[in-house]
Amino acid sequence: MAQPLPPTSKGVRQSQEILDAALRCLGRDGYASTSLARVAEEAGVSKRMVLYYFDSRETLFVQLTKSIGDKLLAQLEQAVAGIQDPGQVTQAGFEQMWSAITADRALLIALFGVTIESVTDERLAEAVGDFKEGIRELLRKQLVDARAHGRRIVVDDETAVTATMTGFFGLAFEWLETGDTPELQQTIAGYQQMVAAMAPPAK
Repeated sequence: MAQPLPPTSKGVRQSQEILDAALRCLGRDGYASTSLARVAEEAGVSKRMVLYYFDSRETLFVQLTKSIGDKLLAQLEQAVAGIQDPGQVTQAGFEQMWSAITADRALLIALFGVTIESVTDERLAEAVGDFKEGIRELLRKQLVDARAHGRRIVVDDETAVTATMTGFFGLAFEWLETGDTPELQQTIAGYQQMVAAMAPPAK
């Protein structure tokens, strides 16, 4: 288990600097090539210091995954807070999340990297699962709010949630591969219309 973060501001700052270094390494070098030694070099500290805060490579990546997930979830929650119209929620939530992940290519590569590794790594699977469940829960709340404001959901809730999530991350992967092309922007517009159409006004 990882040691608790020290209660000093210096300890908190150093551990965050190590997490930031791990993110840069993952985004630049990939999961397999990101060793503790490389993270330590990137952070400008000794490998022993990395192990002081994170007792193993796996623990470091688990904490990094939680950090990425918490950051993205907070941004998404802030984006949709107080918005009642499903179309506006779709647009505001998408734009905020999209801005967050495309502003930092390393973050997106790291997110996909740990997600792929989580298929065979139980501890990473738990951290990635918590992040995904956080998004799912937020989307479920939006469906409840939509019904409360006179909308009907044309598919079952879990289908709506899954379609929204997988569509978004599919677009994100496309952006990572091809960049911000006119074709991608056209697809994004269609995706937003599709999501909004799942919650039309009740007749």
